[in-house]
Amino acid sequence: MKFTAGIAALLLAGVLLPAIAAPRTLIREKSYIEFTVRQMGVPVSGRFTRFDAHITLDPAHPQTAAAQIQVDVASLTTGSEEADTVALDRPWLDAAGFPKATFISTAVRAVDGTRWLAEGTLTIRGISRPVSVPVSLQPQAEGALLANGELRIRRTDFAIGGGEWNEDELVADEVLVRFYLWLAPPAR
Repeated sequence: MKFTAGIAALLLAGVLLPAIAAPRTLIREKSYIEFTVRQMGVPVSGRFTRFDAHITLDPAHPQTAAAQIQVDVASLTTGSEEADTVALDRPWLDAAGFPKATFISTAVRAVDGTRWLAEGTLTIRGISRPVSVPVSLQPQAEGALLANGELRIRRTDFAIGGGEWNEDELVADEVLVRFYLWLAPPAR
């Protein structure tokens, strides 16, 4: 009897949960992740051009939201081939040894009608740290959503950097990461 009740509960959850928390597909051609770090006091910006996001959310039920973002580290581009080569090398991002950076949410809550806070784990170079990510949700045409925000991380928390360039006066420890994730309407 308990087994049958358990199966019934799972089936019911399978019917109700998609109605509450619908997965949204990333609109890749509109989405981007960028970063800015200061090198000798001058801002240096770049982007990651390949990443994927699996996001489930329903603004009416924030407790059902979940996010998993995976970034292809080797897709980093700053507009300078020399800078990209250094940034992707072993003392810095080590794209060969750690090809993916990830964010996996552990809890999401609504702050107000358009602002959310995603708690989760950020993993870079195999090092995981808890982070809080403020996210703004902006409705777009035809049911799409723009989820955007920014996060400040310390590169040394993830063992990013090495050699003479590792000193804070040369390359700042703080890195600003901004994301703009365009999400398609949930499948019906």
